[in-house]
Amino acid sequence: MIHFLGSSFAANHLREAARKKGVSLTDDIEQSTLVFVSEDTPTDEEGNRHLDLIRKLVAHAVRRTRGRPIVLTSQVPVGFTRSLEISDIWHQAETLRIKDAEERADNPEQIIVGYNLNCPAPPEYLNYLNAFDCPVQWMTWEEAEFSKIAINMTLISQVKNTNKLAKYIEGKPFMRWEQIKRVLQHDKRIGPHSYLEPGKWQDSPHLLRDWVTFEGR
Repeated sequence: MIHFLGSSFAANHLREAARKKGVSLTDDIEQSTLVFVSEDTPTDEEGNRHLDLIRKLVAHAVRRTRGRPIVLTSQVPVGFTRSLEISDIWHQAETLRIKDAEERADNPEQIIVGYNLNCPAPPEYLNYLNAFDCPVQWMTWEEAEFSKIAINMTLISQVKNTNKLAKYIEGKPFMRWEQIKRVLQHDKRIGPHSYLEPGKWQDSPHLLRDWVTFEGR
């Protein structure tokens, strides 16, 4: 049985999605056979991560379950999972966003999993992954951690490009951004889910956090 440790936005959606898929869950961490550490990583207004809480939650999970397997979905920088020095831990890169979190939790387009290449996934975790019927991208811990950053850096570049394009046609006669947006959304190389709304990407704490992590590398 799986226990979700965390009361965050992401933890609640991941827990509910697992419940809908028929995954066996428990509210008692000591009765669990697999623990998801799914607390949001505290981040200050400048986008800096504070990882002490995540380390404490992982240690708590290890202590309360006497070393049972752990899946970490908290947003962490490259190298964090390996630094925990736990062999049977998996980093599942969480890619939810506020406006459609329930849909993305219930029907992910993929699940990104970083793992110790010498440690096979436990049956409970494989059952969880199979319940979602989507591609699972298996890779190293570091590759999974960086995948989340790479996704957000790509989304930031989309917003920057959208702002540039929308600014160019602003005030010009016979030109409307909504029409240009419609064309871009129908181009298969860009698509309907691209970030094509002009705006300030820095207002998104998640995008800002990964930008700060990447640029401060």
